[in-house]
Amino acid sequence: MKGTGKRFGFIYRIQNRKFRQLFFKNWLQVFLCIILLLILCVSIVQYFSERSLLREMDTAARRSTSNIVTTVNALLEEVYNSLEKQVLNADINKFISMERTEPQKYEFIAAVNAVQRQIDVDYWENLYDSIDVYTEAGDYVVSSAHNAQSYSRFPDKSLIEKFLENQKKNPGQTLFAAVRLSCQAGEKTDRRVITFYRTRFLSDGKRAFSSISVDAEKLIEHLTDNHDAIQESYLLVDGDDQVLLDTSGRMNDQYVNLPEDTDISAVNVEMDGQQMRMFWMPMNRFGWKCVQMIPLEEYERSNSQLQRLVGIILCLGVVIAVGLSYGATSRLYRPVEAILGLLENPSDQVRVSDKDGEIRYMLVSVLELFQKNMTLEQEMLDRVAALRRTRAKALQEQMTPHFLNNVLQAINWIAITETGSENSVTSQSLILLADILCTAKTQKTNITTVADEIAYTKKFVELERLRYGPGIHCFYRISPAAERMPIPCISLQTLVENSISHGLQPRKANGNIYISIRANADGGLDIRVEDDGVGIAQAKIDEIFDMLQKEFIYVGEHLGLINLFQRFRLIYGERCVFDIHRSEYGGACVEIRTPQLQESWVQG
Repeated sequence: MKGTGKRFGFIYRIQNRKFRQLFFKNWLQVFLCIILLLILCVSIVQYFSERSLLREMDTAARRSTSNIVTTVNALLEEVYNSLEKQVLNADINKFISMERTEPQKYEFIAAVNAVQRQIDVDYWENLYDSIDVYTEAGDYVVSSAHNAQSYSRFPDKSLIEKFLENQKKNPGQTLFAAVRLSCQAGEKTDRRVITFYRTRFLSDGKRAFSSISVDAEKLIEHLTDNHDAIQESYLLVDGDDQVLLDTSGRMNDQYVNLPEDTDISAVNVEMDGQQMRMFWMPMNRFGWKCVQMIPLEEYERSNSQLQRLVGIILCLGVVIAVGLSYGATSRLYRPVEAILGLLENPSDQVRVSDKDGEIRYMLVSVLELFQKNMTLEQEMLDRVAALRRTRAKALQEQMTPHFLNNVLQAINWIAITETGSENSVTSQSLILLADILCTAKTQKTNITTVADEIAYTKKFVELERLRYGPGIHCFYRISPAAERMPIPCISLQTLVENSISHGLQPRKANGNIYISIRANADGGLDIRVEDDGVGIAQAKIDEIFDMLQKEFIYVGEHLGLINLFQRFRLIYGERCVFDIHRSEYGGACVEIRTPQLQESWVQG
C-alpha cells in the first residue's frame, strides 16, 4: 500500500509491541526446535571427540611407553647378566679376595691386569660410562674409565660412597641401583650416571662389588630420537617414586605422586604451569616404573578449535533462527499491518495491488464490516440520546404536580389566613401562580438559558416570601458569560426550594440564600446554591448520593434534589459532578459542575 510502505518497514515492525511478541514467540519455537537440538548434537559430538582424542593419546602413550619399557628391560637384563657373569669370573673372584701390600706383589698386579682385561671386554662404549670392580680387602678399584688405583687415589669418589651409603641403609642387599655424578678425567663437569651394584660378601666380613654405570645422556639418546624437551618426556622412577632419569632433564631427583590404585595408569597433572598427561607402566627390575609425560597443549588446542567451531555454529544458528523467525513473523503479520492501515486510512484500500488479492479481499470485508459497525454505533448513540431526553422530560413533568401541589397549599394557607375581603396578598399570589404556569407552558424543551432560569426562580422566591413572610432573602452572583448559556429548566428553582424547605423553614422562614453561576473551562457551568439555615446532616447527604446511584425514581424526603441530580446526569452524562457540604454561612451548600452541553440537547 502506497501510504503505509514506510510505516510498515523494518523499524516500525521492531518498535511495534505486537510484532515483537509474535516475533519472540516464533523465535522461541525455532530456538527450541532447532537451536537446542543443534546445541545438544554439537555438545555430544564435542564430548565424544574429546574422549576419542584422549583415548588416541593414551593408546599412543601406551604403545610408546611399552617400547621404552621393552628397551630398558632389555638393558637391565644385559646389565644383570653381565654382573652375574662377573660373579662367576675366576679372575675377579681372585682379585677381590687378595689383600694389597706395599710394594705390590707380582701376583696382585697380575690379578689386577686380568680383571682390567675382563671389564674392557664387557664395556659397551655407546651406552656404558664405566665398569668397575672394588674390593674392601685390598681397598682397590679396577675401572674401565680410570684403570686400577687404590681408593685413596681414585678420582670418582661417588662410586664407593653410594655403595657404602646403601650398605648402611640395606646391609644385606646384593643387587641395587643408584644415581650419581661420575667424575671423568679431562672433563670439567660431572656426568650423571645410573650405577648398578652387585655386592659380594667376603669371609672376613669385608665387602666387594662389581658395578656397571650407564651414562644418562647416552641412555636418553638410545631411548629417544631427536628429543625435544618441549615435547613428551620419559621418566625412570624407582620404588620410592623418585625420578632417576628424565629425558627432558626437568624432573631429575624429584618425586612424582603416582596413584596407588593399580587400575589407574594415566592422570592429568600440572608441571611448571603446564597441563600434562602422565602415563606409566611397571618394569621388571628394582620395582622401577617407566613414566611418560605428554603435554596437553596440542589436546587443548584441538579442543579450543572445536569449541570455537561450536561457538561459530551456534552463533550461525541463532542468526538463522532470527532470520527465519523474522521472515515467518513478517509473513503472518502482513495482513494485520494492512488491516491497521485500513482502519487508520480507509481510502488506502484502493491502493492494494493485484498481487495482494487475498489481502485486498480481507481488507474490503473488514472495511464493509467497519462501516456497518459505525452506522449501528451512530444509530445506538441517537437512540440513547433520545431516550435520555425522553426520560429527562418525564422527570421534569413529574416535578410539575409536585410544584403545583406546593403552590396550591400556599394559596390555600393564604386564603385561610386572610379575611374574606379582597387583599393584596391573595391577589399577588394568584398573579404569580398564573405567571409561573404560563412560563412553564411556554417551555418546549428541557433546556433554557441561565437568564430565563433566574427570572423563573425570582418569581418562585417572591411567591415563597408571600407564603412565609419577608424574612427570606435571595442574592444572585451571575457572571455575564454565563447568562446566555444553556441550563436545564426548573433547576435553580429546585435548589432554592430545597434551601427554603429544609434550611430556612425550621428557622421560621428567616434567612438568606446565595446563588452563584459562572462559566468553567470545560465549556459548562459551575452552579452553587447555599444558605445560612440549619444545614444538613452527613448521614442524609450519604443517603441522597446512595439514592442517586439507583435507577428507580425515589419518593420521599429531598425528592426534588435527587430528581434534579438524575436529570443533570441524564443530560450531561457521567462527567457532571455533584457535591453537598456545609456552607461558609453555616447552612447547606449544593454545588454542580457540568461539562459543555451537547448540541443535540440545545436544538432538541
